[in-house]
Amino acid sequence: MSQDPILVALNNCNPNQPLEPGDPRFVDLDDIRGLALREYLSRLLRAADSDERFEKVAVAGHRGSGKSTELNRAQAELVENSYVTLWASVNENLDPKEISFSDIIRLIVMLIDDRFGHLTHSHPQVKEAFDVVGQWFQEVTKTFSKQISSAMDLGLKGQVGGSLGAEIGVGVLKLKTELGKLSAAISVIRRSEGSERTEIRETLERYNNQLVLNLNSLLRAVTGVESPAQRLVIILDNVDKYDPRVVNEAFLGNADLFRQIDSHLVFTIQSSLLLSPVDGAVEQSFTTLVLPMLPVFHRHTRRLDSKVVERVREAIYKRVPPSLFADVDTVDHLIKASGGCWRDLLRLLQDALLRAKTQIGPAEAKAAVEQVGQTYQRLLRSEDDLQ
Repeated sequence: MSQDPILVALNNCNPNQPLEPGDPRFVDLDDIRGLALREYLSRLLRAADSDERFEKVAVAGHRGSGKSTELNRAQAELVENSYVTLWASVNENLDPKEISFSDIIRLIVMLIDDRFGHLTHSHPQVKEAFDVVGQWFQEVTKTFSKQISSAMDLGLKGQVGGSLGAEIGVGVLKLKTELGKLSAAISVIRRSEGSERTEIRETLERYNNQLVLNLNSLLRAVTGVESPAQRLVIILDNVDKYDPRVVNEAFLGNADLFRQIDSHLVFTIQSSLLLSPVDGAVEQSFTTLVLPMLPVFHRHTRRLDSKVVERVREAIYKRVPPSLFADVDTVDHLIKASGGCWRDLLRLLQDALLRAKTQIGPAEAKAAVEQVGQTYQRLLRSEDDLQ
């Protein structure tokens, strides 16, 4: 039984699904963006390695510009160049509305546990590092031992991302050591509505310097264990989905501490933090890479750039075949309405497909543009009401 082509196209236009390397829907648009992020990042890290230092990189871009897809490509290239990448979608592993410095450090600890925790059974130096850091966390959080124990039981019984019994999980991370399970339990508390949510964060952040020292002891223990050429890169995606003030406090307010971490670190931020920083300039704290929007217009005009539009149209046809459009002008109308924001373009395509009986015509395209526009108008009104 053949599938409805409109339903297939709808599934191909999910705006919240970053493409993995090798996905047949991908079209390389580096040349029109003017930046090959994966090549730039790989060269930057290799230069730092030759100088025996660690890079801390903030990847900026408007939401929906394609940062997650580009980071997926960068991760694949780094792996090809003998790096071990510890990757996490921050908002899926921590509280989706609020994060702090200690949350980020614990997330990195969980990433290390997920990737290297099994080595505690075969490498004494790795086991010692995990044990020492685990004992420190237990001592510092002992006043929350009852809540932590309950959170561990909840995670194990509920199989929160992990398997019942031997492992506890957060998101897609599978945690193998007592340190990892303790960190995961604290994440459960940090997602709760009780007073412990704030109290345990405040307790840990009295020791921010020690948190970094603990993290570095783990990094030193696992780096090079599997291969002498092994180099680590921590990639934290979707940081830009938090409120800019939250990102400012968690990352920029602790830039000195992040720079002390003995590993490369790459994370995403909002373009607004570059244009209107809450405190100091991002560039003073981190190396900054900016992923541009798709330049569908000639500079300083609303005239479409035909060469860029042709390439974007090619990318659209990988998801929605030309036969589902009444004509090329309809495709170009949606491209123009997106303003070069790839996620908005996918939203426009989804809305138009939902309205289409057999094809997307001018009427469906116009209605989709109005619908997406109304969504932004409501957001702007909500922001005005909060001011």
